[in-house]
Amino acid sequence: MYRLPSEEKAHKEEIGALILSIIIIIAGIGGMIYTKRLSWEYKNSTDVRTMDALVYSCKQTDEKDDDGERKEKYKVRFTYEIDGTTYDDFKTCYKKMKKGDTVPITVYRNSKGQYKLEPGPTPVYFLAFAAMIPLGLIGCIVLSKDIIKYHREEKE
Repeated sequence: MYRLPSEEKAHKEEIGALILSIIIIIAGIGGMIYTKRLSWEYKNSTDVRTMDALVYSCKQTDEKDDDGERKEKYKVRFTYEIDGTTYDDFKTCYKKMKKGDTVPITVYRNSKGQYKLEPGPTPVYFLAFAAMIPLGLIGCIVLSKDIIKYHREEKE
C-alpha cells in the first residue's frame, strides 16, 4: 500500500515523539537518583557550616508569575573561603544586593572533600522528576500503539 507524503511525515514525527518520551523517562530516573544522592550526601556530611559570603555580582532576572505580574529575582554571585580554599557560587535572592554585601549561606562538605551549597528543596525536585516517568510511559504507550497500527496497515 502506498502512503501519502503527509502520512509518512506524521509517522516520522511519531517516532521522534516516541524517542522524546524515552528520553523523558531516562531524565526522570536520572534526576531522581541525582536528587536522592544530593540529599543523602547533605544528611551524612560531617561538616555543615553557616557563614557569610561576599557578593561580587548581582544580576536582575525578570519573570512573570501566573497573574502576569512581574517578579524581580536577583542572581547573586559570591565567594566564600573555607580552610584557605576560595569557592565561587551563586544563589537566587529576592532583594537587590550590591558588590561588597554579605549573604548568609549554609555549606557542607561532600564525599570528595569539597564544600558545596546546601541543596534546595530536594523532595520537591524528587517528586518533579518522579512525575516525568509516568508522563513518559503514557507517551510511549500511546505512540507505540500508533506506530504498530501504522505498520499493520502497511503490511495489509
